[in-house]
Amino acid sequence: QQSKTRSAVRECCIGGLAGSLACIVTNPLEVAKTRKQLQGELLPPGAYARHYGGVLSTLATIARADGALAIQRGLAPGMAYQVVMNGIRLGAYQLLDNSGLSRDDEGRPVAWRCVVFGAACGALGGFAASPLYLIKTRLQAQSSLAVGHQHHLRGTWHGLVSLWSQGGLLSMWKGSTVQTARVMVGSSVQLATFSVALRKLEDAGLSVSPLLMQFLASCLSALAVTSAMSPLDTLSTRIYNQPYGPDGRGLVYSGLLDALVKVVRVEGLTGLYKGAMAVFLRLGPHTVLSLVIWARLRHLLPEASPAG
Repeated sequence: QQSKTRSAVRECCIGGLAGSLACIVTNPLEVAKTRKQLQGELLPPGAYARHYGGVLSTLATIARADGALAIQRGLAPGMAYQVVMNGIRLGAYQLLDNSGLSRDDEGRPVAWRCVVFGAACGALGGFAASPLYLIKTRLQAQSSLAVGHQHHLRGTWHGLVSLWSQGGLLSMWKGSTVQTARVMVGSSVQLATFSVALRKLEDAGLSVSPLLMQFLASCLSALAVTSAMSPLDTLSTRIYNQPYGPDGRGLVYSGLLDALVKVVRVEGLTGLYKGAMAVFLRLGPHTVLSLVIWARLRHLLPEASPAG
């Protein structure tokens, strides 16, 4: 039992560390993605000023308007979110994989099992870390070139205190439904494609290093997860950043379905893919970095033998 507890703690720590290290590199792209997704919210194309253009020009605009450090806005809650979300998500998934539940009798990953376990672990991690993602989104939306509602937060702690003052513990999980759905979809696709692709590459007998195999499998996973997550990513940004009334209800969107209908009706289907290039450029490197770091840490930190 003690060995199982150590194993669970180890897997959660490795998963959280992998995600938070990747976040340091990809957070500027997350800031750009958030601004692009909020630009022209519920306005038809051409009816709003476009402060933010392509990804590089968006980052340059942010730096000019708010200073160079603004491209790392929301880094603290972003890293904390990765520690909690990926600590639970990757840690729980690896424990299930270690138990053999995601594999067949010959030890090969079974795609549908990877999808189911990836979704379940993602839902758990996404829900637990939802308050941190909410604060991260609101901080990244704040700018002198404002897009979306401005919450005027001074930092992570102020964001948590502000949420608590609006309704206690329950208010901390505003918008958690869409976040849970977002991570469920992304996690199921990411972990399933990574596990299956890595096994296929290993079975192919390629004379390449394990690190290169992990990198190639991560690239395939990144393409899949970007395609699947973009609409939910946009909707989660909108729902998290909206203002809320005294009763705790959103003043713009009542939930995931309401947000979907309103965005498509006013902005068209393309509204769901606002900032899609920023989403890809952020999710791609983040997926590759987090999965490669995760796999390498598991290789470099072998499980300790149980005490005698």
